Amino acid sequence: RPARPAGAIAASSIAGLAGQVDLLGICVGTDEQVEDVCRDALPHLRPGSIIAVHSTVAPRTCARIGETAGPCGVHVLDAPVSGGRARAFDGALTVMVGGPEAAMALARPVFETFGSLVLHVGPLGSGEILKLVNNYLFTAQISIAGDAVRLLEDLGLDVRRSMTAIASSTGSSRCIQMYVEAEADHVFPRHQEGRARGAELLDKDIGLFDFVLGERGLSFPEPLDGTVRTGLAIARDSGATQG
Repeated sequence: RPARPAGAIAASSIAGLAGQVDLLGICVGTDEQVEDVCRDALPHLRPGSIIAVHSTVAPRTCARIGETAGPCGVHVLDAPVSGGRARAFDGALTVMVGGPEAAMALARPVFETFGSLVLHVGPLGSGEILKLVNNYLFTAQISIAGDAVRLLEDLGLDVRRSMTAIASSTGSSRCIQMYVEAEADHVFPRHQEGRARGAELLDKDIGLFDFVLGERGLSFPEPLDGTVRTGLAIARDSGATQG
């Protein structure tokens, strides 16, 4: 509704929306939801149109969608985003794009309306793989930020002021920056639907990355993986205790 004054056209169904657009962006919670949207939309999309999957899902999900869409003349890009809620409101997200370069060129002007950094990183599925690596590293940051808070407390330093200084220094991370920017009471950033929901999504993403590495016969780097598992436990605990 707030977008209508700017020229947005409302649609009462996915099918109705698909029949009006050249690019269909999808940002929902799970692989199943992405495939449900594509199943409803694909019969109504015009040849030459683009499906952009902004959700964080398995690369194989994007591959299945691409196989189904190709015979219909519809291009598929995986284009997950990162940066957090504040950067989303500022139109300053990072967009990691996999898929055909020609489709990427057509979609870029749209992606740049909400992304300050839009990168084509490889064939279909590459954007999702990179996003999972990103979320894996962010989960490690949660553990490190938690250790930093405890260390500062043990040293008798003011945690809030100290973390503010670190957020602008070489010891910073995006997790620490978000902690400071939000004046948060926990190192795991609060999801708009609560920390429990944020922990659920992070758990899902780490599980997806486990599968991606496993199907390629790759092992997790140690001790990084131990730090990631600790960060995931911190996130789960915050969801259980703070909602």
